[in-house]
Amino acid sequence: MPPKITDSRPSPEAIHAVEEQTAAGARRVVATYAEDFFDGVTLMSMLGVEPQGFVYKKYAEEREAEAAVEEAPAKAAKKTTKKTTKKATKKAAKKVAKKTTKKAVKKVAKKTVPAAGDEA
Repeated sequence: MPPKITDSRPSPEAIHAVEEQTAAGARRVVATYAEDFFDGVTLMSMLGVEPQGFVYKKYAEEREAEAAVEEAPAKAAKKTTKKTTKKATKKAAKKVAKKTTKKAVKKVAKKTVPAAGDEA
């Protein structure tokens, strides 16, 4: 008679419990060495031990959208300040040009008026 063979494999429940313990330990290690939350969830997702119900793709998209929103007002503010500066310089240049033209016209008028008065 052949010897009795007993099933030495662990039950599926026992395997699941060990997997959960290992994943929890891995999450603790990753959280210890991660520099920030985003770094931590990235590493956890790469290792396949992310928290239950966490979807890394959605989180990354939300973070990118927030970053884009934060950058957009900063760029707009820079553009408006540049535009206002350009407008102010143009206005100042026009004023200076008008003043110099008026002075030049007055000088020419003064020179021509006495010359005309001498002849009369």
